[in-house]
Amino acid sequence: MLSFLHPAKAAQAPRAEDIPVRIPEKTSVEAIALADVESPEVATIVAAWNKWRGLHAMPGRERLEPRDLGRAAAHISLARVVGEGEDYEFRIIGDAHVQAYGTSYQNKSLLDVIAASPRFGKQLKASYDLVRTTGRAYAFRGLIGRDVPDAAFAWFETCYLPFGADSVDHILNAAVYAPKRDVFA
Repeated sequence: MLSFLHPAKAAQAPRAEDIPVRIPEKTSVEAIALADVESPEVATIVAAWNKWRGLHAMPGRERLEPRDLGRAAAHISLARVVGEGEDYEFRIIGDAHVQAYGTSYQNKSLLDVIAASPRFGKQLKASYDLVRTTGRAYAFRGLIGRDVPDAAFAWFETCYLPFGADSVDHILNAAVYAPKRDVFA
C-alpha cells in the first residue's frame, strides 16, 4: 500500500495528477479490494455499479447509466464479450484512457490492441478473462516502472466490473492514471 494514498491519512483521496510519484525500476501491481479503492473517480464508478446491481452479483448491461457517473464517466471503458471470450469489442472509451494510452480503441477489438501492443494487450485480455470467467469484480493499483519506458503514466488504480444476466456479456473498466513526472530521485 502506498502510504501517501491511504485515506486514513488524508481527508480526501488525492487526485491522480497531484500524486508525487517516484518512478521505480520495475513495474509493480497489487490486487486490492473494491472497498480499498482510493481515487474519487474509480470509487464513484464502483458505487454506481453497486447501485445498479442491487442484490444481484452483477447488473445487466441495460442498467448502466452514464449520467450516474458525472465527471467520472471520462474514466470508463466498456467492452462487449465476443463469443466465449475469444475477443472483446470496445464500445466506450473514456477520455482518461485515451490520454493515458494516446489512442482510442472505441469500436475496435482487443485483438487490435494485442496487434499494436502485445505485452499490454495480453495483460488486458487476462484481466478481462478473469472477470468473464469468475463473474466477479477485481481492482488493482500499481506503479509503472522504467521497464515500461513508453508509458505516459507512472501510477494507476483500476477496476473491472462485470455486467450480464446469467453470464458476463460486458465488462466496465474504470481507471485513473497519474502522468509521468520528471522526478527520478
